[in-house]
Amino acid sequence: MPRKIRTLLLALAAVLVLAVLAVLVLSGGRNPARSAPLPNPNGYDDFLKAAGLVTGDVGGFLTLDHEGLGALVSTNLESLRLVRLGLSRQCALPADSAMTNVAGMLSDLAALKRVAQLLVAEGRLREMDNRLADAAQSYVDAIHFGKEMSRGGFIINRLVGIACEAIGDNPLTKLVPKLHCEEARTVITELERIDRAGITWEEVRRNENSFSHYQLRKGFNPITWAMTRWQRWRSLQRAATRHNRVIAHERLLMVELALRCYESEQARAPLGLEQLVPQYLQGVPLDPFSGGPMIYHPRGTNWLLYSVGEDGADDGGKRVGRSVSGTVTKGDLFYDSPY
Repeated sequence: MPRKIRTLLLALAAVLVLAVLAVLVLSGGRNPARSAPLPNPNGYDDFLKAAGLVTGDVGGFLTLDHEGLGALVSTNLESLRLVRLGLSRQCALPADSAMTNVAGMLSDLAALKRVAQLLVAEGRLREMDNRLADAAQSYVDAIHFGKEMSRGGFIINRLVGIACEAIGDNPLTKLVPKLHCEEARTVITELERIDRAGITWEEVRRNENSFSHYQLRKGFNPITWAMTRWQRWRSLQRAATRHNRVIAHERLLMVELALRCYESEQARAPLGLEQLVPQYLQGVPLDPFSGGPMIYHPRGTNWLLYSVGEDGADDGGKRVGRSVSGTVTKGDLFYDSPY
């Protein structure tokens, strides 16, 4: 038998085996876990109401001057009130209804991203008015919103949530050198609280698995499922990296703020991050890429603080470049590294 034909037959056999496994695993006797009861009231409902009321060129807020930002914010005060009401409540995507109306869910996600942009537009206006503590709160709210709007959701929901977090994290990072210690302490407290209640990747995987079960039971072709399995696995790995990356950014940011407070009061950098606890931090956050502490090297009144990044290696403080989809980015991740 010619080699090409033998290879083709082996590949076809492998696909058929995977297809059979897909049917056995996903269509077997066990039903996927039921979704947890939705909170009542559900903050996610407030988010959708806020998104539905947003008006104006929210996506172009970076190009607006003070007058333009003022007009944008003033016409969207009810949306800002509703999103903060939602943040004060427990939140969860109604996953069962989202699975039956994917097009509607995708439309909602596009609208929800505009809410994050509105929060940051508000923060930008507050910065222009030299209300730095209030600006920081707007940016922290955008980070908080990114987590809560993706809670209970699938991978696509988490990816949009990560984008919303980055929308808030970027301007907050630029604000760091301008914050006084008391202002920074408030930000640290908020970021620690948000981090403790964060979404785990295990939750996202579990929700995505439920979605996969639902799709197959609704008539997905198992052969197609088997043939695209590698592509889906790669997409899952890339999404997990982005999830860890935004967590690392936010944890580095809170530690950076704590270090600046310590240095301003002690006139030196701490010998180790554990000296920041409990006066400046409730605990030393872990690097999501290594599972261990962030890398920290004191240098007199300065310091080197970073995560090992997605390659999992300590590159001695060599800064990572901008993340490129589909590749493992080399270098270490700093609080102000590009996404």
